[in-house]
Amino acid sequence: MMPVEWYVVPAAREHLLPMAADLRPADRREVWASHRRSPYEALAHSLGFSDRAWTAFVNDRPSLMWGVGRGGCILNPVGVPWMLATRGIELVAREFIRQSRAYVGLMGQGFSRLENYVHAENALSIRWLKWCGFTLVTEPTVFNGEDFHLFWRNA
Repeated sequence: MMPVEWYVVPAAREHLLPMAADLRPADRREVWASHRRSPYEALAHSLGFSDRAWTAFVNDRPSLMWGVGRGGCILNPVGVPWMLATRGIELVAREFIRQSRAYVGLMGQGFSRLENYVHAENALSIRWLKWCGFTLVTEPTVFNGEDFHLFWRNA
């Protein structure tokens, strides 16, 4: 078995096309259900509104992109965290999980709270959110006929 190499860099537009072509099925479903966006449109929108964003490369391929954008109001800014991944995340899941809480801390800088919605059927994302200390509201919110859970964490 060949060793897996991975590293994290600031997210950039040139990472979007290769990621969009290989986005995980659960993430494809989530971005369509929530905003009726293609994988490329969802990645481009998320990166475009982000204050901070990163891309993890796995074996020199962009495989995971995440970040945080600004929501709420000027007096009480809320960070809107997001993450989309390819199947490449499976090769480095343990290593990424170990570093996740540090990145969530970076995402929270300058915000009173982090919050967003996750598709109710995106089990991997829900487990990751809980690991990172987010609270999930059990009562679902429906977008486009699909159940989503609000998740939040005080920054």
